[in-house]
Amino acid sequence: MAHARWWHEHAAQLRVGSMITLLVLLLLLVFVIPFSVSPNSIYTRFMRDMLLSLILLTGVAAVSDHRLQFLMVALVASAAILVRWTGWLFPSGNMPGLLGETALISLGLLGIVIGIKVFGPGRVTSDRVLGAVALYILIGVVWAEADQLVSIHVPGAYAGIPDANAPPDHSIWLYFSFVTLTTVGYGDITPVAPPARALAILEALIGQLYPAIVLARLVSLRVAGEGSGANPS
Repeated sequence: MAHARWWHEHAAQLRVGSMITLLVLLLLLVFVIPFSVSPNSIYTRFMRDMLLSLILLTGVAAVSDHRLQFLMVALVASAAILVRWTGWLFPSGNMPGLLGETALISLGLLGIVIGIKVFGPGRVTSDRVLGAVALYILIGVVWAEADQLVSIHVPGAYAGIPDANAPPDHSIWLYFSFVTLTTVGYGDITPVAPPARALAILEALIGQLYPAIVLARLVSLRVAGEGSGANPS
């Protein structure tokens, strides 16, 4: 009994710490690394692989209090990390697509698990609020991976890419993804192929609806919590 109570208390601290760490790592991945050094340098690739690995590991720690979620995220994250770092030892012409696919699956699963935490029942806690912010940024990262995969498998899917034959510059897809997510729409990069347009439409809808849905959910949980506290059953 004492062990269970100790684990419950420390699991809450681990969730908050993991969400803070996850948010910081996502900010570094999106806003610092892609635009601070040469996009195609070895250093940039190493830092991006390192940050993605840490993000996945942090996500595993964030769901450590739920056995099933922990096992699913840990298994997929381990496979994604293994593939990413194996690519340094055994380079292959198919690696950009494989790395993108494993990153998309693992980050997508992590986003689903965080979404369950954000929108699930319970009190409005700091880790829930931090998770909501991290999930919004994670959506942009996942869509950047999806956009890059479409560009690899469907040549000419996007108009305005500087050089389709050059080594992949992931900062371009992060830029396009967040411009679409926030519905800014500068128009310098334009989806042309049907899959690219479908992704852009879906991301723009999520970008419009997500803040309103999160705010409504957090307010409803807060009101429900205050009501139950005022009128205990």
